[in-house]
Amino acid sequence: MKRLVLIMMVSAFALTLVNCGGSGGNETKSTTTTEQTEVKATMTADLQNGKVVYEKVCIACHMTGVAGAAKVTDHERWAEVAPKGMEALHQSVINGIPDGKYGVMAPRGSCTDCSDKDLYDAVAYILKEANVEAK
Repeated sequence: MKRLVLIMMVSAFALTLVNCGGSGGNETKSTTTTEQTEVKATMTADLQNGKVVYEKVCIACHMTGVAGAAKVTDHERWAEVAPKGMEALHQSVINGIPDGKYGVMAPRGSCTDCSDKDLYDAVAYILKEANVEAK
């Protein structure tokens, strides 16, 4: 089973590297805690960008559930994590999930080109598609 999960993770990582994109804008990644706080304080979701990021990056795992990822259509799984709130979910994407209840996720979803804003937008888009609202 661990071998299968490892193979799926490597496959997802390879797909992510091929598909990694984001908005392609001039957004920069936050590098300090102060900058991260400033970004979060003013961040509002751009669902159009979130869809673009999802379709280029997140879909590799969240369409089929690779490595234990919640499928975008799995309302129950998203309803389970939504109470953590957008900030916590966003931080989970940024930092990755090395030992989650259901599986793992690489830091930044393996998208080195995605800005913090791109990742925030993708989380908001996925929650919308799952018909769940973060607290």
